[in-house]
Amino acid sequence: MQAKFIDVLHSPFVFELYQSCIKKELDLKKYNIIEAKRVLLKKDKRSLFYEDFGASNKSRETKVSLLANEHLKPARIAQILCRILEKYGYANAVELGTSLGITTCYLGMGIQSGGMVYTIEASEQVRIIANEGINGLGLVPKITSYLGTFDQVLPGVLKDIGKLDFLFIDGNHSYEATLRYFEMAKPYLHNKSLLVFDDIYWSAGMTKAWEEIKVDPIVTVTVDLFFVGLVYFRREQVKEHFKLRIF
Repeated sequence: MQAKFIDVLHSPFVFELYQSCIKKELDLKKYNIIEAKRVLLKKDKRSLFYEDFGASNKSRETKVSLLANEHLKPARIAQILCRILEKYGYANAVELGTSLGITTCYLGMGIQSGGMVYTIEASEQVRIIANEGINGLGLVPKITSYLGTFDQVLPGVLKDIGKLDFLFIDGNHSYEATLRYFEMAKPYLHNKSLLVFDDIYWSAGMTKAWEEIKVDPIVTVTVDLFFVGLVYFRREQVKEHFKLRIF
């Protein structure tokens, strides 16, 4: 099945998603507080030891500024995720890969009142820096941070929340790990759940995993934003795949 571009989009659900969350660029000033933190991180010359448990597996001594320039999500992507959380009123969100916490803060801003973002980071010193930003922006009541690998922590988090609204898989970009986390999430999904896969074209392995996820029988709608892929399980929808331009 070929992916559909926005100019031939006929799905009311995806059209509304595009209009209200992806195309929309209003109220950007409300994000200024997070973007100011991004600027500070990109100038932060503190040294830290970055433990990489993902596909590249290259732990090293580095500076916060270098890590920020290498790993932080573009503001446009993080803001889309924030608007999706706001629009669809998700009560919980799980993030695999806190990194320096910028996207985490966007998720915390977007989660509904009384909701919670559960974020997992395996690198201890990176998590410390991320929590500084989360604390400084007053988002602690809406964000719970875990230290550990995804395989260690995710099963317990999923069991605790029981029903998964939103999962952002932003780490360990390997074919095997991506499919493993997808399988872990399956028992907790419901009709309105959303899984977001980061860097779906980062490597041949990631693209292969993305293509296999798209054809999984429980998947009904996918939205390819190039940087990330959105996966829905809406039983009332026919199976369709879309590619939407965001820049």
